[in-house]
Amino acid sequence: MILAVDIGNTNISVAGFESGGEISLIESYPDNMFHSAGEFYNKLRSLKLRTEGAVLCSVVPSLGKMAETALMKLTDGKVTVIDSSFPDGMKISGYDRKKLGNDRIADMTAAKVLYGTPSVVIDMGTATTFSVIDKNGVFIGGMIIPGLGLSINALSSGTALLPGIRPYAPNTLLGQDTVSCINNGVIYAQSSAIEGIVSRIEESLGEKVNTVITGGGAKFILPVLRINAVYDEHLLLKGMKILYETRRKS
Repeated sequence: MILAVDIGNTNISVAGFESGGEISLIESYPDNMFHSAGEFYNKLRSLKLRTEGAVLCSVVPSLGKMAETALMKLTDGKVTVIDSSFPDGMKISGYDRKKLGNDRIADMTAAKVLYGTPSVVIDMGTATTFSVIDKNGVFIGGMIIPGLGLSINALSSGTALLPGIRPYAPNTLLGQDTVSCINNGVIYAQSSAIEGIVSRIEESLGEKVNTVITGGGAKFILPVLRINAVYDEHLLLKGMKILYETRRKS
């Protein structure tokens, strides 16, 4: 089994890939759950996995180092870390690779291999990121907007009377109370942003694109989205596995 560990701004995701490429294990933990490499190692060890190696991607440097230390111990040093110096093979135009999130590289790698180009990869996590790959497989830029949680938190923290809520798929267009008004407003604003941005990208490129959506917020958006899109819940983890295999072969 190959272990893939993705550390985002909110959660740590752990996936186990069997030799055939299928995912046989998915675990998710809050970012603040582990305070040392020892704690993370003990949690992974408790899963009783037979690991051949591991691949790590992190957008939180301190947690990335902690996880790398734990994985090195778990796999006897067979750890591949996706960072700014990793030979990912992604062609980039007009963007500093050192300032490009490694999670976006993994997302785009999976989208290219699994769904083709040109494509727009939308990852709906703490932030919602748009990554655009042209028909030649070159990353040409993107956008970042607040995710659902950030949008809701901004409303509740910036006002005296609006509450914090958990997002849910709306049953109607218009809300009938404060909670549903906040929820529906955020959900439809995000879906409309996606529709509009994808439309403008296609206009800019002069051709249709494959829209690939992933991330925790996607499940709330997809029921109301009015454009064709592929939803891949584990896109990032699949991209990490592809990068791991490419590195090992080389």
